[in-house]
Amino acid sequence: MGLLEMATVVRSYTGKRNGEPGNTVFVEANGLGGIGMNVEAWAQAGIFSRPPKGTRGVFVPLGRGRNCGVIIAMHNYQVVIDWTEEGETTIFSTTADGQTVKARIDLKADGNIYLNGTSKYLVTWGALNVALQSLITAINSALAVKLDGGGTAGILSINIDGAKATTLRTDG
Repeated sequence: MGLLEMATVVRSYTGKRNGEPGNTVFVEANGLGGIGMNVEAWAQAGIFSRPPKGTRGVFVPLGRGRNCGVIIAMHNYQVVIDWTEEGETTIFSTTADGQTVKARIDLKADGNIYLNGTSKYLVTWGALNVALQSLITAINSALAVKLDGGGTAGILSINIDGAKATTLRTDG
């Protein structure tokens, strides 16, 4: 066995490692000659993901043999990511079998951020609230002008607090 080797993920799962307070990602993988291994998947701090089946990574032994090591620098060759240009970053998730992209975030070189492509439009709560309050003011002004003198014009109001999103979905 060389210092490093390519490994193919068979399954991933989360669990505790040696009494650490948080979970880690464990990977069952096949290395050279189909020899199995069960090791941690290491990634940049702040990124937590479980690689799908078929993902490839670099097995780095820690010490001698295969008993202790980690998998790093993983890549999923099963999907084609062709929408990212030079200088851009795409973050995506796939189905458990790793063959279909299900969600993605594109960080474009021009500073724009796209969620699941460019066919959906998002509006911030603040911008929507300003627009709707302006509409209500215009309607209330029109009602007051149209009042025939026989009563009091009604006052419309609107509250869009329920539109504040805690979960974002752009799939319809």
